[in-house]
Amino acid sequence: MSRGVQEADVWAAADALIAQGLRPTIERVRQHIGRGSPNTVSPMLETWFAALGRRLGVAESGNEPVDQVPEPIRQAAEQMWNSALEQARIAAEQVLQTREAQISAAEESMKAQQQQLSQREEVMQQQKSAMDEAMKLARSQAQELSRRLEEMQQLLQERETQIQSLRSDLLEKGRQRETDQQQHAEALQAASAERQRLAEQFAGNERRMLGELDRTRQEVSAAKKQASETERRQQTRYEELHERFVRSEESLVQARGSQLSAEQALKSANERIADLKSLVEARDQVNMQASLAPASSTSDPTQRLIRPSRGTARVHLPAKSLRKNRR
Repeated sequence: MSRGVQEADVWAAADALIAQGLRPTIERVRQHIGRGSPNTVSPMLETWFAALGRRLGVAESGNEPVDQVPEPIRQAAEQMWNSALEQARIAAEQVLQTREAQISAAEESMKAQQQQLSQREEVMQQQKSAMDEAMKLARSQAQELSRRLEEMQQLLQERETQIQSLRSDLLEKGRQRETDQQQHAEALQAASAERQRLAEQFAGNERRMLGELDRTRQEVSAAKKQASETERRQQTRYEELHERFVRSEESLVQARGSQLSAEQALKSANERIADLKSLVEARDQVNMQASLAPASSTSDPTQRLIRPSRGTARVHLPAKSLRKNRR
């Protein structure tokens, strides 16, 4: 580490400048030494000037008369002393002006920084107000979307209940139709057996056989008409139930489409809330409600009536019902 400027360094530099025929000043001494501040060099240089007369042997003492100092030497010493004091004063004033300029520049910079800070604070306050408004709007939209989602879920649950009821009715009607068809087949078999029995007895009693045959034919015809009428009524009822089922499925598909639109809007609102980085709890609540939407499924392994895929719905009817429809 370099040591500080010592008085001996300043005196040696001043002596060297005198030897070169130059007037010792604060700047010249600092340049000659290569270090030191004006405040440090100035008092040491003044001490050098104060001791210069004594070192030259021309200083006044208590026992020596003033007339013993040659006038030219005394004048030269006074001139050098006055010149050194003037140089020191000028240097000190320059240093003072420089420092005052630096202080003034620092004050201006500080004022500018304070103004910038005030502007930034005002801008940040405006941004905070805007973010608060955006957060309020996002909360309101999230609440509205949550309410609409709950309504859609409730409507979807009601529609699923209706569809389940219609499905049960349709299955019951199908079973009833199969029972009627089985009874009709049994009746036909009974009529055929009766005709066979009458044919075996035809040789013994033709008149009675013909009467019985006519009566049997009338009964069979009536049974056929009744069975046909019953089948027609069952077919009409089945078609009505099928149309109601199709309309209910279309309503369900529309409801699911509305639900998907609501979920997309809710997702967009959540993304905006996430950008604001302050509605994590609201976003989690909405996502949890969205995850509670039940998936539609059927417990019947032989048929799947509704299968939503990408906002569309496919309707599958049992193969057995389709064959009956073609008949």
